[in-house]
Amino acid sequence: MEMNDASSKFALLGMLSMCPGSGYDIRKLVQSSIGYFWSESYGRIYPLLKKLAKEGLIRPERQQGKSGRARQSYAITKKGMQALQQWLVRTPRLEPNRSELLLKIFFSGLVPVEVASAHVVERKITEERNLASYEKVEARLRQKHARDPRLPYWLSTLSYGRHRSTAIVAWCDETLQRLSQIQRQALKLELKSKLKLERSTK
Repeated sequence: MEMNDASSKFALLGMLSMCPGSGYDIRKLVQSSIGYFWSESYGRIYPLLKKLAKEGLIRPERQQGKSGRARQSYAITKKGMQALQQWLVRTPRLEPNRSELLLKIFFSGLVPVEVASAHVVERKITEERNLASYEKVEARLRQKHARDPRLPYWLSTLSYGRHRSTAIVAWCDETLQRLSQIQRQALKLELKSKLKLERSTK
């Protein structure tokens, strides 16, 4: 099993440790709880649910949906809870250090500086939106789960996202300033070249 699949396996077990649910329920819970640092698609969730059930880590349950129809739901088993707790104790693996944005910036000397600036501005806008979203998520968590003993853990992951986005916004500002200097220097060189050409033609 690939490392991503292994982590997804425990992400699903973690979601089911909070409450039983269907694949659809899990997807919604992921989006509303850990979606700012972890994502799971339906294409990954449903095959993993079948695998976890086969391993005895979760058990299928039939629940009645809002429409009155029976639907397939899952609950974590004692074996699944033990596996989740064992995984939580293990040292987290290092995340791969890959960024398409930084890769493009590194080679941006091959294109007009405006191209790199546009990429950085777009990322800055994205991270500023993330910061606004984190504020809303925190307010909702504090309102709905004020007495939940797990709240400090949830807020810690939210704080990580906020610090990360704040740092990226600061980097964007610094990089845009540097790119602006490059642009000004390029304009000066272009102007000097034009003046030199004009003098040579007189």
